[in-house]
Amino acid sequence: MKFISTKSFCLLLAMLLVTPLWASASEKTADSQAKWSYEGATGPAHWGDLAPEYSTCKQGKNQSPININKSSKVKLPAIKFDYSMLIPENIVNTGHSIQVNVRSGGTLKLDDKDFELKQFHFHSPSENRVDGESYPLEAHYVHLSKDNEIAVVALLFKPGMASPSLGTLINNMPIKAGQSNRLGAKDIQGFERSKQVTDYFRYNGSLTTPPCTEGVRWIVLKTLPTMSRQQLDAFQRALKQPNNRPVQPLNARIIFR
Repeated sequence: MKFISTKSFCLLLAMLLVTPLWASASEKTADSQAKWSYEGATGPAHWGDLAPEYSTCKQGKNQSPININKSSKVKLPAIKFDYSMLIPENIVNTGHSIQVNVRSGGTLKLDDKDFELKQFHFHSPSENRVDGESYPLEAHYVHLSKDNEIAVVALLFKPGMASPSLGTLINNMPIKAGQSNRLGAKDIQGFERSKQVTDYFRYNGSLTTPPCTEGVRWIVLKTLPTMSRQQLDAFQRALKQPNNRPVQPLNARIIFR
């Protein structure tokens, strides 16, 4: 697994893992250097040209998201989730996503390494695809280890019954970009879990937003929870536009299942 330099890590925190635990000034400095979006001249097709630090978005060979249509069947080890005592900080409309910042209480055991949950955020429609199929919503649970390695767990939502856990978030979700609301422990209680998971896809990828840092462990869960049309409408009203990066070339990577 590729290690991230101190410089890249600082940029990563500014652009993706921004919470009150890190200085918001860093976010503003990085954001002022190169504005990016999901459309037009600052959209995904141009990210790699917006700033030198975004060059991996264009030059990288292990980029995310991907279309999972071929995979090698191997006996994957169980991944242990311990989200039993989640303590949130806030829910933020970043202008790029709806993001829940987590203060503590979430850990992931992967490759005999502990990863701490820092935040989870949402993309609509989904970024990763399975056999070419896109889903209405995808949640990304972003984890960081003590040696600054990243693991992202993706959860795809399919149309169906309303999700109680999403319903609680929607009740607190800021509609305007830049706004945030405080959350209590009960507000994300529906996302708590403590179990081992064996039914998943795994591949080596990147962040799906600038600076598109590679060396990210990706876990895409096969479980597909449901969400209602009304819940999807609420996310889309807050996001204002689709916020999914197009799927990237697989190149020589192997997807494990």
